[in-house]
Amino acid sequence: MGDEQPGLAISTNDEAEAPAKRMRLDLDSNEAPMSAADSVDMIVEEVKPDLLTQEHVFDNLRLRRIVRENHNSTVAQIALMYYRPGDQGLGGHGMGGMQPYERSFDKRGAAIRDATDNSNLLVTIGHTQASVFDNENCGDHLDIMSHFQLGADATTSLRTCCWIRSSDDAIFAVAGDDCNVHIISLAWTREIRILKGHGGAIVDLQPHPTDSRLLLSVSKDQTMRIWSVASGECLCVYSHEATAARFHPKGAFFVTGTASGDVRRWPIPDLSTEPLEAHRVVVSDSSLIVAGKRTSGSAIDCLRFAKGNLLVKNSSGRIEYWDLDLDKLIRAFGIRNHGFLVSRFDVSYDDEYMCAGNSRGEVYIYGIESGKTVARLAHKRSVKPVTCCLFSRDCRSVIYAGEGGFVWRYDYVDDETLAEWEKPNESASDESSIE
Repeated sequence: MGDEQPGLAISTNDEAEAPAKRMRLDLDSNEAPMSAADSVDMIVEEVKPDLLTQEHVFDNLRLRRIVRENHNSTVAQIALMYYRPGDQGLGGHGMGGMQPYERSFDKRGAAIRDATDNSNLLVTIGHTQASVFDNENCGDHLDIMSHFQLGADATTSLRTCCWIRSSDDAIFAVAGDDCNVHIISLAWTREIRILKGHGGAIVDLQPHPTDSRLLLSVSKDQTMRIWSVASGECLCVYSHEATAARFHPKGAFFVTGTASGDVRRWPIPDLSTEPLEAHRVVVSDSSLIVAGKRTSGSAIDCLRFAKGNLLVKNSSGRIEYWDLDLDKLIRAFGIRNHGFLVSRFDVSYDDEYMCAGNSRGEVYIYGIESGKTVARLAHKRSVKPVTCCLFSRDCRSVIYAGEGGFVWRYDYVDDETLAEWEKPNESASDESSIE
């Protein structure tokens, strides 16, 4: 049942105490500057997008921003608001790719967008806090917009988050060890609903890809639940242990992974009208897609779809790419230096690439069909395990986070600018010759 009594304290970027710190690094002379502020509104003529290959874009990714959250704890998950005005869900993503996402920029490098376009928003969660950042409007900056925190006496941590499509608001959900799902509105800058019913920590949240009313939660109480975001009612309860979930891109069913490595397919009853009592679904109503190996490190921690096929990742760093129609393993990927780590990966919105982090603070980009490593993102300051990573919708940025409260963003830099950065510092050489 929905409960509208607030459970979160809320602050915005106008308040005195900033919830996150932007950090500058002292880079080597041959490394890229961290932000446009270091070069004061540098104007660069961009190469036309149709002349660029995506792999060239990945090759030109450079570390541009670092943010450290003030909780100094592990960032459990990050999520970008991908929905734009007129989007009817994320049609195409997971079934062959979405339409190209073109952006226009002003002379400062800031994205030009409609006032109702919230696709610049990034939410992060860690400890008892959720932070919302402006990921584009300030050029190379990654600036805090709003900050939400569980009650002052809260000691439990948040574990998962997601955005919920809305035509007139920016809404996201967070959940974790307190067993509740918190629905938060940025327009109202407050918590608008609490979804109660789980008896254990919630480890995954998934929005329905085509019906914005529906939200799926996965809990350690050995149930999954589908909720009505609007009413706060639980519409369906699935009785089975799971560690991760993902809706099929068309929304007709969802899949779950377990601690033993099993992957199961679950039906969704007709939820066009809310039932008087929640539907009950048991394991015999599901079907086994992948049988787990039941070995150490076989726990499934992330599931994604690409081109209608399923990508399954376990905590030992193995990602399997399955054709569900043929019940066939297409290929498997092994993430280098992954170790035993719960780490969410991401699929690009053209369904061609995926990115995944490891225990050494590195992120690898792979071609899904080719199976090849396309790029490696690494920096000498990034040495802690990566718990989550994702692509921007236009695939010109990769953002990742992990232990210590750090959020890292790599952005595409054009060839001309890179050439300028690689030139020797003439003023420094002049000074040394005078000496």
